[in-house]
Amino acid sequence: MAESLKVLRRRVRSIKNIKQITRAMEMVSAAKLRRAQATLMAARPYAAKLQELLAHVASSSVIEEHPLFQPREGNRKTLVLFTADRGLAGSFNTNLIKKTEELLRGDPAAKWELVLVGRRGRDYFQRRSWPVARSWIGLVGQADDGLARELANYLLERFLRDETDQILLVYSSFISTVVYRPTVAQYLPLTPEALGIRLDEAGQAEARQEVDYILDPSADIVFDSLLPRYLSSKIYITLAEMATSEHSARMISMNNATKNCNDLQDSLQLRLNNARQAAITKELLDIVGGAEALKTG
Repeated sequence: MAESLKVLRRRVRSIKNIKQITRAMEMVSAAKLRRAQATLMAARPYAAKLQELLAHVASSSVIEEHPLFQPREGNRKTLVLFTADRGLAGSFNTNLIKKTEELLRGDPAAKWELVLVGRRGRDYFQRRSWPVARSWIGLVGQADDGLARELANYLLERFLRDETDQILLVYSSFISTVVYRPTVAQYLPLTPEALGIRLDEAGQAEARQEVDYILDPSADIVFDSLLPRYLSSKIYITLAEMATSEHSARMISMNNATKNCNDLQDSLQLRLNNARQAAITKELLDIVGGAEALKTG
């Protein structure tokens, strides 16, 4: 019984220490979530305005002739998977990896290649048979403008060099603090609908009623100049969505872990109290028994 009490006390101390860690991690994730969400909310208007400007200056001839808008008949596909560098975020990384495997197995005839952003995805797929073109790690849970430009340029060059026919992004889309979903989005080739350009029945871009911009040089040159920035901003928004979703997932996971520690601590404390009462009762019975033996003796 004494050994049982010792073990139970040690377990209760361990649970208290773990609870302190999970509560601290929850508070840290909540602070990081606020910063990441502020970054995401600030970046969305810029991306939306850039898309609006591209849709305004785009013409049907530019869309038809631009190489980034040309659909390709090949089956070479590049899948860019975004995951976190760290764990302790519940099923956050697992759901993204599972979504990626569903896409890979769903089209076995395609010639897939992976571009992995994040340590968790890299560590998982480097032990599998799927070919990995390149990987990035060291995201530290925040959107990085330098990484966004580097990744966007890398993907753009691969597409323009005809090394791939289609590029897909798999990432976690942030909906709210408690809702974030694995999302699949086509990155290249671009479609008029992706820029918010409406086509009429003849396939021509519909006239827009927004403010008429004064453009110098021509609209086509402005369009060609803004398009790489749009692709870079799309990657940056994806990184911001990922960072916000990651901190939200980790905050919720640590909150659940803290609640589980409380429940486990209460259960162990009850067992400890019962064991201590049983030990005291046994000692009292031994004392009473000894006293009665002395009287009869």
